[in-house]
Amino acid sequence: MRFSFLTIFLIICFCTNVKADVSGAGSSDLVFSDPKISNSDISVSQFGGSATVISEYEIEKSGASDVQELLRKVPGLSVKQSGGRGGVVSIFSRGSESDHNLVIIDGVKVNEIGGGYDFSRLSINNIEQIEVLRGPQAALYGPGAMGSVISIKTKKYNPKNTILFNTAFGIGESPSRGLQSNGGKYFINEEGINISGPLSFDKENNYLRFGYSVGFQRIDDNGHMLKNNSYDRGNINAGLTLFTSDEKIKLSGNFDKKKLRYRYPTDSSGNTEGTPFLNTQKDRRHITARSINLEYKVTQPLTLGTTYKYWYMHKWVESGYQAWGGAETNSDSNFWEKREGFDYYLKNNTNLDFLSFDTLVGYDSIVESSDYNTYGGTYYGHEDTITQYYGNINFKFPYNISVNPGIRKIHHQTHGGYTLPSLFVSKKFDKSMTKVRGGFSKGIKYPNTYESYSQSYMLRPERQKSYEFGIDQNIKQNITLSITYFDTKITDLITYTGWITGTQSGAVYKNIQEASSEGLEFSTLFNLPKKIKTKIWYTHLKTTVDKNGSFGGEANWPNGRDLLRRPRKSGGFTLSKFNDNYNISLDSSYTGGRWDYQSSEIRLWNKPFWNFDFYAQYQLDNLINNYKLKPFVKIKNLFDDERQEILNFESPGRTSLIGIKGEI
Repeated sequence: MRFSFLTIFLIICFCTNVKADVSGAGSSDLVFSDPKISNSDISVSQFGGSATVISEYEIEKSGASDVQELLRKVPGLSVKQSGGRGGVVSIFSRGSESDHNLVIIDGVKVNEIGGGYDFSRLSINNIEQIEVLRGPQAALYGPGAMGSVISIKTKKYNPKNTILFNTAFGIGESPSRGLQSNGGKYFINEEGINISGPLSFDKENNYLRFGYSVGFQRIDDNGHMLKNNSYDRGNINAGLTLFTSDEKIKLSGNFDKKKLRYRYPTDSSGNTEGTPFLNTQKDRRHITARSINLEYKVTQPLTLGTTYKYWYMHKWVESGYQAWGGAETNSDSNFWEKREGFDYYLKNNTNLDFLSFDTLVGYDSIVESSDYNTYGGTYYGHEDTITQYYGNINFKFPYNISVNPGIRKIHHQTHGGYTLPSLFVSKKFDKSMTKVRGGFSKGIKYPNTYESYSQSYMLRPERQKSYEFGIDQNIKQNITLSITYFDTKITDLITYTGWITGTQSGAVYKNIQEASSEGLEFSTLFNLPKKIKTKIWYTHLKTTVDKNGSFGGEANWPNGRDLLRRPRKSGGFTLSKFNDNYNISLDSSYTGGRWDYQSSEIRLWNKPFWNFDFYAQYQLDNLINNYKLKPFVKIKNLFDDERQEILNFESPGRTSLIGIKGEI
């Protein structure tokens, strides 16, 4: 059924003789720009998959402080935060697991080894663009690209020397939850600064040109819970670009450093509902990412490039527990993870009379390593080399038809090799301003270090394959509609199987679970009179456990039931008004009811909720020549709704901030 559906789609595309060019309408992106996908020359308007691009302009107008605030507006993504700011933020894309999201900053993979990523770490500091692709995208991005890819490009330079700054102070309100919080108030403050510009600006007389951008953001949040619940984060990002005036040679480098500290209270078993709370628990991380990219245009259609990639995370965890006699002690862990390597690639752009195509081929080699030291003297670590050969071609046929096949061959030193294909097709119609698109793709995620440690057999990577079909429609340039159907199958999921008798016992992991999901994603953007815009999005998702593979089936994986923390219905809307002097926006999001777990034996229903955020800023008249000052107000959880995004982790109440942005 799936292959016949795709065949019909291809026949329709090739048999239609209507020319089209839906200007600026990408695959569900709803923005009037046409950036490139990944490191390829495939534009969003030609891509047959599901892509959303969030521009620097949208980020600034949204008033967001964290990337996760922006990702909540993307259809297909279910964003969940465990408690207050600093608590783990997980994303479930199209029913996938929370560790099935690949996060990339300037070409550098920043996930923990094995795929895990806490989205509370991502600030909007120095960001130029956020690219979100739903579904498995291993052919374009490699292992880890299972449920989604979130690719962030930071600023490299500005055409003129510019200083941007912002500062805000606010009060958060705690919900009334007895043991967790008592309805009190707590303090929040945020600051940021960005300096960017050219180091050489005489375009005619300087063969070499330089540009730079440096950003810093700091956040302090005292937390809404009664004890030990503060969060602070500092993030510095710097970029430098060098290129010749004819742009034949380009060299760019990026540096990103994060320091995070989060304190969290639980009882001796890790439950936030119990008592007494422990005061010693905290999580500290220092995270560094670096990249250097060099491109040389050999001829007009041919470009050679290489990227050096480095990522390092050092983590300290203090986990308090009750010792005999009621004394509180610490169970500490101290470990690091590192990823380093090179990506070499060649790009070719060929334009024939009847056909043009953009080609990207490359070789990527990465070394992943780690070292763990836990309380009680347990040490374990690893070092693996992952090599990848990849190729991707985008054929642009007459009648605005694009066919994009891709393939990637991956070999993991410990867990073996896999070949992963993808195929996406799109066609645009001029008269009706319609784009139809669809395709097939695969993804894998290799096990993490803990899952692989001390196993007597080889774990396979978790695998995913997906089919999708979508339609994007522009109506008189004022309305953009997008709808996508997807069908996904996940196999070889790794799970803990408990004790094994005979030769081995203890923590044993195996590839024994399977799941599937299907659904519809819908989004629309209305450009109304008087510069008013509204965006509406909705996702209908059905997930099913196809195989639990465990001894009797734990509460979180009963056969034939929904997967945990994935709502069947979710969506939201934004209403905004922009002009040169001010902008006002009201954002709302809905998360439907979903199953969660109290323990491995108890499965509970978590109720649906709405969230409303308000943001307004106004540009003052120039008090000083060339200075722009914009006071703003931001209110999160406007109606002070009490809910739990993750069961047993109470979400904060209303948060009100007032601040000012400036530009020099």
